[in-house]
Amino acid sequence: MRFGTYFFLQAPPGRTDADILGEEVDQMVLSEDLGFDSIWLTEHHYADYGLSSAPTALLATVAARTHRIRLATAVYVIPFHHPLRLAEETATLDILSGGRLTVGLGRGNRPMEFYGHGVPQQQSRERMEEGVDVLLQAWTQDTVDYDGKYWQIHNVPVFPKPLQRPHPPLAFAVTSPETIAWTASRGYGMLSSGLGTPLQQTVRNREAYVHGLREHGFNQPQIDDLLARWVITKHVYVAPTDAEAEAEAQGPEMWYRDAFMRSLSADKLQGLHQSVYDGANAMLARLRSQTWEDLLQSALVIGSPDTVAAKIADLEQVGAGEVVCWMNFGGLSPEKVRRSMRLFAEEVMPRFRRGRSSVAA
Repeated sequence: MRFGTYFFLQAPPGRTDADILGEEVDQMVLSEDLGFDSIWLTEHHYADYGLSSAPTALLATVAARTHRIRLATAVYVIPFHHPLRLAEETATLDILSGGRLTVGLGRGNRPMEFYGHGVPQQQSRERMEEGVDVLLQAWTQDTVDYDGKYWQIHNVPVFPKPLQRPHPPLAFAVTSPETIAWTASRGYGMLSSGLGTPLQQTVRNREAYVHGLREHGFNQPQIDDLLARWVITKHVYVAPTDAEAEAEAQGPEMWYRDAFMRSLSADKLQGLHQSVYDGANAMLARLRSQTWEDLLQSALVIGSPDTVAAKIADLEQVGAGEVVCWMNFGGLSPEKVRRSMRLFAEEVMPRFRRGRSSVAA
């Protein structure tokens, strides 16, 4: 099993944007020193939920300060990008990082983000699918020729090409049956958010993904390879004891959830498609029904090293190829985050390495 760290750069009151960006980039670099396998960044806009509006700039900074660790996005929201520009940026990142890039993509789900970008959210699925087709052409062909609903591009050469051939690994954020089926039909890697999702639902999504792969003719070695790259993201916080971990994480976790819900709301936005309001309200109703006790039992990875290791073992049991740990959430102090990272690297990761050892900074 592999382990990564995940960064949203959340902005609770009392800290400056400069403090947050500087400290979390330092934590990204620390991830390599501690022996993690990957660093994952996200893309969000227009909310204190995360100062993560420029993942390419952040990845370039981290690429220059690291040497071994893989760099990844979870995700670029592809409807917000011109696919040719995204192809250029990601190819450049892949070259500068020495071929360490994984490109995670998704269609987005925040009404304010679509509103701010001037993109109708009800078009997100079609825009994602078209954008991926253009991106693949730009990475792998001499010129791009594409005639779609949203993109019409003819005889355009795109430079540079990625270092990894034919292109960097692709992975897609999946939350709906439709996206799981599409991801499986194309043989792409799967990114599963387990931040508030019970393990049973994550397992059902895996089963749907495997069913889709088989339905589209992928053989067992191909399926095994894709499942070895299956990524599950989790809120992770480690402290010396369960009581200490739960007491320190509860307030930040609930601030995170409040910020998440505020970022999803469409109440103050006018003129959107009715499906956008309906989708946002449905997600908010589900989130409001979850309590701290429910989350601690079914979704969060919080506790002493022994407790956290037991929860990681549950994820290993269901076949997770990589667990990506979001350790800096909701305004946890930098000192507590770094202690949690070290405890995880020194006392949890070695139990799952099968002969590999982490390097403590």
